[in-house]
Amino acid sequence: MELQNIKRLAVFKMRNIGDVLIITPVLRALRETFPEARITVVVNSGTEAMLANNPHIDEVLAYERGGGGRGPLARLGYELKFVWELRKRRFDMTIGLTDGDRSAWYSLFCGARHRFGQPAYAWKSKLDPRSHAYNHPVYPPGELMHEVEKHYWLLEHAGLKLKSTKPGPLCLVIPDDLRAWVRAELAPLRPAKIVHVHPVSRWLWKCWGSAAMAETIDWLQNERGARVVVTSGPATREREHAQEIIRLCRTQPLFYDGNLSLSQIAAISAESDGYFGVDTAPMHMAAAVGVPVIALFGPTKPVSWGPWSPLAQVLIHPCLCNETNREACDWKQVRACLAEITVPEAQAALDQMLARSKSSSSS
Repeated sequence: MELQNIKRLAVFKMRNIGDVLIITPVLRALRETFPEARITVVVNSGTEAMLANNPHIDEVLAYERGGGGRGPLARLGYELKFVWELRKRRFDMTIGLTDGDRSAWYSLFCGARHRFGQPAYAWKSKLDPRSHAYNHPVYPPGELMHEVEKHYWLLEHAGLKLKSTKPGPLCLVIPDDLRAWVRAELAPLRPAKIVHVHPVSRWLWKCWGSAAMAETIDWLQNERGARVVVTSGPATREREHAQEIIRLCRTQPLFYDGNLSLSQIAAISAESDGYFGVDTAPMHMAAAVGVPVIALFGPTKPVSWGPWSPLAQVLIHPCLCNETNREACDWKQVRACLAEITVPEAQAALDQMLARSKSSSSS
């Protein structure tokens, strides 16, 4: 499909933090394809940091889920105001990268001439207004592929021809002031190798055992002479889980107890010699800033959600959870599929990561 005179383009990705970051390769491709267009990305509030200073877009528009907890009338008012914000931008084209109703409705209501997207259901009835949300619909591929590749696949199979057909790296910009801040923060730890460890996720069923994580942190500091920086998200459950790991440590890693912004966490990764942690947004952030990544996976599929980086290694054991998409394995505090990953396995992977870091720094 040849699209001409596209001057205003909206991309919808109304999901979580990591989901927003992994659309950045396709944003780069859209900029290459439509170099003169004004590109707006619509995201959920709280995820905007993943696109801050991104050179391939012009604007980020944040949607406040739940209307800020207001009553029904105020919520309706917020929704109408948000639709007006979309309509006054007069988009020529919208691209829905979220497989849900909200992106579809907003694509329809904003009045764009071309609307690309993945319907959430098999909308077959012509009487169902949702069937008209996307006039360039495409259903997901029948094979497993990484979400980064899936974005390209969806647009190409909807008829949009991108100039770049192969996805490049993720893009996460660390501004100079944050670079200066984190270098000052980590200066007391140098000249030792620094490993950034983010051991928690908002979904605690993605977490490795606390004792195993603490043992690995101690091994890094005692046996390998590295210094470990531990970060956590701000949610109470995440902080409590991270605090438990710190209590089990015999050494004293530098610990940021949920008090860093997303951009600061990304800056920690960018100035470290490697990242070690679970399947969560900071894992994608570390991949985006170009450091070696070792990621612990359990129920989720790395083929779809693994770190998008040639410097990444995934530790995973097969399980009914990650083979069938069912919550099938037994677990009390840690899923069996995660508990199967041993400390020696993690140590071997970290040894390889530190060796690569040593050779690259000496070359």
